[in-house]
This record gives sequence, C-alpha cells and structure tokens, in this order.
Amino acid sequence: MSSLTLSHPSLGTISVTERRGSGKISARWVNGQLRVNVPAGMSRNSILRAVGRYAADFERIRPRPRYEPGTVVTIATQDSPVRIFILNSRAPVADLTATVTTDPENGTQAFAIHIPPHTDRTLPDIQRRIDAAVKAVGRRLAPAILLPRARAIAASLGLRVDSWEIAHGRTVLGTCYPRLRRIRLSYLNVFLTPELRDYIICHELAHLTEPGHTPAFHALCDRYCLGRERELIRRLHTYPWPIER
Repeated sequence: MSSLTLSHPSLGTISVTERRGSGKISARWVNGQLRVNVPAGMSRNSILRAVGRYAADFERIRPRPRYEPGTVVTIATQDSPVRIFILNSRAPVADLTATVTTDPENGTQAFAIHIPPHTDRTLPDIQRRIDAAVKAVGRRLAPAILLPRARAIAASLGLRVDSWEIAHGRTVLGTCYPRLRRIRLSYLNVFLTPELRDYIICHELAHLTEPGHTPAFHALCDRYCLGRERELIRRLHTYPWPIER
C-alpha cells in the first residue's frame, strides 16, 4: 500500500500515505481534508486503530473557519465604523456577495453577507467566497477611507505627492515611486487600525526622500511617525487580520 482513502464519521474523508523511512504518524489538514502519513508496512486495520486513537488530536489541529454566522468585520472610519455582518439566510440567495444594510447599533450604513441555507460554511471554497465578499467591501470603501487621510498626512509634513492610487495586491500594502512622486496603497489597509494605516502612509512618504530601507530612511520614517516607528512595525507584524492574506 502506498496510499489509501478512509472514511471517518467525524473527520470525514482521510487520505493516508505511506512514508518509507518514517517511524511515526503525522497529519495535517489540506483544503478541508485530513492527510495522514504512516510508516511503511502498516496494515489497514492498524491504520484504522491509529486513526481512532488519534482522532481527538486530529480534530484539535483542524483549522477553524474564519467566518461563522455572527462574525462581524469592522472597518474603522473617521466617523462611525462600517461593519460587515456574516449571517445565516433563511431564504435561498443567489451568491455570497455583500448587500447594503443598516447597522442596528447606530443606524449607519453596514453590509451583510448571507450564507445560503444548508451550506457547509466550513468548506474551504465557501470560506474563500465569504472572504472575497468581505474584501469586495474593502475595495469599495478604500478610496474614501485611505486617500483623504493620506493627502492630509502628506500636507501636514509639507510633502508633495502628484498621484495617490488604490492598489489591489494582497501582499504589498504600499508602494512609492519617488521619481514620479506617486504612491499606491493597497485596499487591504482599510482592514488595519487607523494608526497602522497612518504608519503605512508615513512609510511610503519617507520613500519619497529615501528610496531604500537605510538608517536614514528609518530615521525619517520614525520622525514622520512621531518616534513610534519600531512600535508600529511590531504591531503590524502581530496584527490579527480579520481577512485572509
């Protein structure tokens, strides 16, 4: 046996693979399916007993879905925060997209993403579709949230930026083109706290003068951040993103 597929009442379909030279059992979840590696030569019955013995451990390492009914993603603004509600739908819905609604707490605009009835929200594809719907709200709101603040910070520092743009990348939060005096900010910045957004803006503004990440750059960025650059970098690195990145 080099590979085997098993069915378990709580773990679902399990893909089992022999690993020659390995003397232990290991497991991981991939796209909602448990994959188990076992030492070569184990019989089917031995594998079944091992799965039963380690079922609780396998369950503990199962990735928990980010989005559940009742999940609320909050986007801070200068006025009232904009909230995105993940809700169960009692009626069929065409697709997983966000619809405009009213925030029950303050009466301001909010968004709702309704999960269709009988949908297994733990499935990776469903989680990806919900995530895409949340991000679509972020893209929609980004110009109004990010650009006025960026222009205000640049003006307060006496810096000229000829072009501010919203970018749609997932990994790079900001890019500066010093010769063009052009700065692009990822729409994902709306999911940060206001102070971390300001840090991203200050970071890119510092690149207008210092293109590289040199000591001079960090000194300038630190000045723009009022002496908090290191603290804000730490906070950004440990930030619990409410969306998938």
